[in-house]
Amino acid sequence: MSWMSIVAGIVLCGLSLFYGFRGETFMGRTLGGDFAGFYVTGKILNEYEPARIYDMDLEIRLQHQPDVGMEESQMLPFAQAPYIGQLFRPFAKLPYRWAYVVWLGFSLIFYLLGLRFLLLVAKLSPERAKTGFLLGLSCMAFVIETWIGGQLSVVGFFLIAAFVYCRSRDRELLAGFVLSLALYKITLVAIPAFMLLCGRRWRSVFGFSAGAGVVASLSLGMVGLDGCTAWFHRLGFFRYLATGPLGALRRTKYLDAGSFFHILLGNTSFAHVLGMTVGAVGVAILAVLWWRAGAWSADAKDQLWAATICGSLVCNVYSPIYDTTLVCVAVALIAGGIQRRSDEDREAFQAWILLLYMVPWLTQSSAEFLRFQPLTLVLSGFAYWAVRLAARSSAARRFPVRRASTSLA
Repeated sequence: MSWMSIVAGIVLCGLSLFYGFRGETFMGRTLGGDFAGFYVTGKILNEYEPARIYDMDLEIRLQHQPDVGMEESQMLPFAQAPYIGQLFRPFAKLPYRWAYVVWLGFSLIFYLLGLRFLLLVAKLSPERAKTGFLLGLSCMAFVIETWIGGQLSVVGFFLIAAFVYCRSRDRELLAGFVLSLALYKITLVAIPAFMLLCGRRWRSVFGFSAGAGVVASLSLGMVGLDGCTAWFHRLGFFRYLATGPLGALRRTKYLDAGSFFHILLGNTSFAHVLGMTVGAVGVAILAVLWWRAGAWSADAKDQLWAATICGSLVCNVYSPIYDTTLVCVAVALIAGGIQRRSDEDREAFQAWILLLYMVPWLTQSSAEFLRFQPLTLVLSGFAYWAVRLAARSSAARRFPVRRASTSLA
């Protein structure tokens, strides 16, 4: 299945480039997808006042120029923190089509490095590592939504994978600093950072705070106070789109609890309240678990981190499907320790991997035609199962004799 997905991705990417270089759309999409918005951000930084990266009129005008060629009915407002815009300045010096080709190589390298970190964390046998690598490389969230779709989420994936790797090497200070670099998209790190605080991981909290100070200084120095203020206004605009009653967002591409209920029940106040309530309850449960996890084993904490990463996708105000590349991080955190568990736990883990791999290919069609987003439930279920696994690992450490007696019985 992995090789079929990889071949399909290469074929689709090749067709997209073929038609894109001819100035045509492929399957109704402009060449590069969301990369067009990031390319324009780099172009504004190269040719205009930096603070204008949040100037909606300028963004739309540049996105609709012939070299980028977006449809007149489309727009891609830049909503990330100012400092990450520097990443796109070199790309914007190239013609758009060639910039996208270079971005394909850049994003693939970043993703492969992230997978490498995860395989080092999991410590799998060579055969299992090969399987894990192929599953990660061929998952729909990367191949279709991130790689071909020209998305920036590959950078967030790499940084959170690096955060997990640093944790596994007991480099908590560096782990927190690395996590803070993903603040370009606050929804990626808000819940994990809050859990560091709840879990009293003070070295990581200090590293995160130091890193947050660095990225804030970079942003302020880059676009000034006016530019940072414009960014906060842009965040407010996107928050309203994500949580408000309007149907401006294509909800079928989002899997947070709010989008789940908006798809199921329509754009109603009841759906909004349900989504906010479920998200708040989920965050509260994770916070309590982290507060109590001080004496838990390393395996139990890895399993709780897996639950936190998957749970944060559901509990957030805004979780597009391309951010589910983070599921690979959650799976890797459990994969190493699961080999020491019972046959029942290993079989359950295999079943969850199958669901997490297959459902993303079907979930958008289901949301569009059946008004039901199954991936939200799968992520919630996996997070709950990981919490149960962590609780049993914790109990086994506290009561080893009792567990042994039960096994003998």
